[in-house]
Amino acid sequence: MAEAFSAPDSVWQDICQSPAGTWLMPRTNWPAIPKTSIRGLRFFAHRPGFPDKLPAPESYAHTRLKIEIALALRRTGYQADLEVSGQTPNGDAWIADVLARRKDDKLFAFEIQFSSQHLADFRSRTLRYSQSSVSICWFMPFKPVANRLGKSLCYENQAYYKEHGVFVSDCEEIIPFWFDIKGKDEYPDQSPEFHFGRGQNNRRLTIDEAVAGMMEGKPNWQYPYWNWRA
Repeated sequence: MAEAFSAPDSVWQDICQSPAGTWLMPRTNWPAIPKTSIRGLRFFAHRPGFPDKLPAPESYAHTRLKIEIALALRRTGYQADLEVSGQTPNGDAWIADVLARRKDDKLFAFEIQFSSQHLADFRSRTLRYSQSSVSICWFMPFKPVANRLGKSLCYENQAYYKEHGVFVSDCEEIIPFWFDIKGKDEYPDQSPEFHFGRGQNNRRLTIDEAVAGMMEGKPNWQYPYWNWRA
């Protein structure tokens, strides 16, 4: 399957003129139609007649950020691919928004979460990657996702707050990068600023710094906080 977002204009024109069935959708192997959205975003869609339930469409912001993470990884020297599937030794399936590989073959999954999900879902999805020897980080808007995740962890750690007077709004299993954005249907022309850590540990990062730092092991857990290695 070709990459719509990385194809040069001349190659994309050739793709658009290819006979039906030349290109297949990943995972379903159904014939694909090359399309360009009203905002100029190139993508592939299933041709009519697909007999099963189609995957839920991604939001514009999700797709844009997924592409930007992959391109940032490639700019900083790493192999990166979109929508890579795998499974745990027990057969539990996962599909990484972006899967990156270091020269030592260590794998990293970059998951984008624009909709709020339960803390237990963050943990169960993270565990599937860990069981597959894949490190994972999460990219999420502050509102509503990162904010609600932090509140859930604070609630879970009430005993620590009562004893030490410190809110614990992170945990070791979940590596979070957050950013501000208006909504799922909008994405700025230039990448937003990304944040890692909270309070005095907060680091402001470009997308290249964020993804390269993750690959280099800069996220550092020191209970009860995440911090960024210098």
